[in-house]
This record gives sequence, structure tokens and C-alpha cells, in this order.
Amino acid sequence: MTVREQSRQKETEAVVAYIRHKVAAGEFYGYSDSAEEFSRLDGMLLKDPGSLAAGVEVKWRRYNWEKLEGEYGGEMQMPADKLLAGQTLAYALGVPTVLLYLLDDCLVAQRVVEGNGDKVNVVREVYEQSNRNSEGGSIQRKNCYISTKGAEKIPIGL
Repeated sequence: MTVREQSRQKETEAVVAYIRHKVAAGEFYGYSDSAEEFSRLDGMLLKDPGSLAAGVEVKWRRYNWEKLEGEYGGEMQMPADKLLAGQTLAYALGVPTVLLYLLDDCLVAQRVVEGNGDKVNVVREVYEQSNRNSEGGSIQRKNCYISTKGAEKIPIGL
């Protein structure tokens, strides 16, 4: 399995866990993978057929909640261009954007953009050296750090 295929599999795992969690709470969602046709975000949550509920960005990290809260200070990282894509979606369609952060032991769900386009839970934005993509290389880019404070911590089946 390639790195890209593995990342795609983990993205699906995160979305399925999130939707399962929401269904257990009485909320029903569908999901549409954007495949960069509509947005730079990974996908969209659908409330009813044809009714957009939220934009979704998924990140997969190979560590656990304890390390996120300890070593990483409770800050989740996402590229600033993804946050901007969420803001654009909100300005155009009035829906929020949710970050799904898949860890080894749980899924963390945090709102990063409100339906009016305001950024929320963003602790800081920094230009830094980052991986170009999942297949290697590096690039200077602006990253956003999102607080875990108030986020949903969702157990996942291991």
C-alpha cells in the first residue's frame, strides 16, 4: 500500500468514526469527498440530501492523545491554505469547517471556521518548513495551530 493510499484509508476511518459518533448522538450526516473539485478541503458533511452541513479537513498523526496534550501543548497543526479554504466555503455557503485529527487512540474533532467565516480555536499561525506532501519533499508554508480546548475527543476502535 502506498503512503497516499494509506492516508486515504485513514481519512475514511476518521470520517466514519465521526459520523458514527454523531449518529449515536442522534445527528445524521452523509459525506462527500471533495477530491479538490469543489474545495481544497478533504470533503463535505451533508445533513440532508443536497444540504451542506460543514466542510471537513482530516489530518492523521502517528501519536496518541497524551503526546498531543503533552509534547505538542494541545495544539493540532493544519496548513493555513486549508483554513482559508474553510473560510471561503463559509463566506460562499454559510457553513462551518471542522478539523478531524485522527490519532492512534482517538479522533479529535474541532471547529476551525464558523459559518460566518470567522476563524475559531486558532492559537497561532506560523511560517515554517513543512512536508510538501505525504510522499516527501519540503516547502516553506504557513501553518495554523488549533487548540484542543473544547474539542470532541472520540474513542476509536483499534
